[in-house]
Amino acid sequence: MKKELGEFREDVNRQLNEIAMDLKTTVCRVEEAEQRVSDMEDWSAGAKDVICQALAAQESIQAKLTDLESRARRNNMRIYGIPEDIEGDSVQQFIENFIKTELSLTDTELGIQRCHRALGPKPPQNANPRSVLIYFLEYRIKELVLRSAWKKKEVYLNGTRVYFDQDYPAEIQKERKAYAPIRKLLKEKGLRFHTPPPAKLSFFFDSGPVTYNSSAEAMADLKKRGMIAERDSVPGPEPPATPLGRLKKISWEKVAPRRGAHGERARENLREFRCDVVDKV
Repeated sequence: MKKELGEFREDVNRQLNEIAMDLKTTVCRVEEAEQRVSDMEDWSAGAKDVICQALAAQESIQAKLTDLESRARRNNMRIYGIPEDIEGDSVQQFIENFIKTELSLTDTELGIQRCHRALGPKPPQNANPRSVLIYFLEYRIKELVLRSAWKKKEVYLNGTRVYFDQDYPAEIQKERKAYAPIRKLLKEKGLRFHTPPPAKLSFFFDSGPVTYNSSAEAMADLKKRGMIAERDSVPGPEPPATPLGRLKKISWEKVAPRRGAHGERARENLREFRCDVVDKV
């Protein structure tokens, strides 16, 4: 009996030793994995900072590029609503005659250097016509034409209303387009507003004008002031999140290192189990 108990004790000790070896191997692998995760967290945090700096620089460069493009277009003007093919053989001559006649600028030398339809395929018959792009030699003449058109408020060509506007870069065009639902509501209510360049909205309150820098800001403040009812509010398209904005929303909390804690706790439990088995034997 004593011999059998001794053999059983040796067998238990051998199995416990094997478990201890397996546990040691597992602990080593877990600690190695923790180290790799910690290294990856450090790399990820550093990489995120570098990418954020690069994206911030890219946004700054893009803003400067848009500004330069706007300056390059400062002598340009666009006319919207001119029917296709109405200009005949010379777009420039047709537009020059149209401007002088409709805006009462017959004695003004316009100095139009180039004039053509917006690039792109000719639209179908019932679609909106392409805009006409005009490049003036002098900035002041372009501004004179725009002011004359805006002062007249409504300009028609063969019964079709045409619109005069600045020639904005694509980025600014998208920002200005976001104000469309607000402008529609304000026009329906007969409220006075203005859309100064590049992409803002000015509303004239009794206390004075207020300028908004985004469509969301304008809609929120006008609803707060009671100028636009909640039921009348039409949300415009949400501006797409920038890469920098999306990256900043990504959160990853680094956990303080606890290497060795799991292994020490497991070894302590194993020692208690071994003592309990030996005492029972």
